[in-house]
Amino acid sequence: MKKLFILLMILAAVCFVGVWIYQTQRLKKNAQAAIGKGQVVMNWGLIILFMIGLVGAFIAPGAKTSEPAEHHPANEHATKVSKVQSSSQSAVTSSSQASSSSSASSSSSSASASSSSQLQVDFPTDVSLNKTGDATVSFKAPANTQFEIKDSNNNVVTTLNGNAQGADQTYNFKKPGKYHVTAHNDDQTIDKDLTVRGISQ
Repeated sequence: MKKLFILLMILAAVCFVGVWIYQTQRLKKNAQAAIGKGQVVMNWGLIILFMIGLVGAFIAPGAKTSEPAEHHPANEHATKVSKVQSSSQSAVTSSSQASSSSSASSSSSSASASSSSQLQVDFPTDVSLNKTGDATVSFKAPANTQFEIKDSNNNVVTTLNGNAQGADQTYNFKKPGKYHVTAHNDDQTIDKDLTVRGISQ
């Protein structure tokens, strides 16, 4: 019985290390990848199996029968029992700390990935042509952000390519109407509508 618990503990530890390496490499390749609930459940399940195997290895009786009690002094037996209990408690405590740290790192990685997945752009969505018949709109966005502007007929009016410095990009509208603006930055995309009104009286 003790060998089964030891085998369970070893298998759980090997599987947990393999899953941890896979998840770490996956996050390095794609920083925006979110950790799913299934992976969290798998991590916790492997940790629980490891703890069960560890505690069972200490508690389960060995294959060999112990010698008669009269051959062992009472104080020696009590010392052995206290050592086993203290070692099992320390093992459970270290396993709990390891699981807490892994859960915290997974949560922080997931939070940073979700926060970085939202592209932030800023520009006025309702402007009017001035007396000279144009309206200049300034587009604020992170570096290397590309803007694609289409009219109401889905025709591309212009494309603005961002630079590495993240400077504001501007476009001078000449015609009133409804426009659709799409911002691209790597694999992040945001769509917004922009209305250009006629010359205000």
